[in-house]
Amino acid sequence: MAFWIAAIFACGIVGVTEDIYYFATEVVFWNTWRFHPVSIVLGTLAFLGLLYFLMRMHDRDHALRYLEPYIPLLVLSSANLVLKLNGAWLFPVAFACALWSKAQVRRLRGRKPTARRLSASK
Repeated sequence: MAFWIAAIFACGIVGVTEDIYYFATEVVFWNTWRFHPVSIVLGTLAFLGLLYFLMRMHDRDHALRYLEPYIPLLVLSSANLVLKLNGAWLFPVAFACALWSKAQVRRLRGRKPTARRLSASK
């Protein structure tokens, strides 16, 4: 649930950033058919920030571990910002990071502390 909330929030940030870019330059999105590198980096940062805070509420001890799979996405989207390339090549990276995250969540859920399991069963 936290992943989807953070992903929807990040898409909103990308949309707002693209809208601000449109009003600043008057170049409509459908004339360029690409996301600007700034909006991709801001969306990635928004996603990671909200995901961290949501996971911190859920699992305080491992909150940073849930962000590990998305570090390559942050690094590569930042490199894309510096190089000013088309961000379409980041979609496979984001997909791979999401798959890695899904595997990591399953692994982390399998290692719940014993004290929590005992108190939940009472």
